[in-house]
Amino acid sequence: AGPGNWNDPDMLIIGDYGLSFEQSETQMAMWAMMAAPLYMSNDLRTLRQWQKDILMNQEVIAVDQDPMGKQGLRVFQDPKKHYEYWTRELADGTYAVVMYRRDTSGLPRPYTATFAQLKIDAKSAYVRDLFRHMDLGVYTDQITATLPPSGSCKMFKVTPIKEEF
Repeated sequence: AGPGNWNDPDMLIIGDYGLSFEQSETQMAMWAMMAAPLYMSNDLRTLRQWQKDILMNQEVIAVDQDPMGKQGLRVFQDPKKHYEYWTRELADGTYAVVMYRRDTSGLPRPYTATFAQLKIDAKSAYVRDLFRHMDLGVYTDQITATLPPSGSCKMFKVTPIKEEF
């Protein structure tokens, strides 16, 4: 993907076909990571408020429409394919990160992604949760997030802190 050449994974189905809240966030996050057009295939008159909130999330839309146009990459996948991490470099020098849980069994559990796994060259960084609109503070060397099963994700904006000598 890049300016004039965009991925097209088809339409967002948030508000159609019974996606859960978590699955809806995941679809929106992954479309943004792929720098894909945000076409919707739903009836706007019947959307629930939480579906509108996901579809109109300005922070996630900003990642999708980042002027660099560089698509995100899957930078880690566990051997059993139960979870994966994605990173997308943004024009302002920050990164969008998605921690995605694929498996459908069990309870919510914590996942930890190191900055090295995420291909982020930093010792520490400011981290913001893009769906909760919350600054999470400064993280050192890694990000940990708790994910429920069945296609859930967490999406972050990571701003590396430059070391001063």
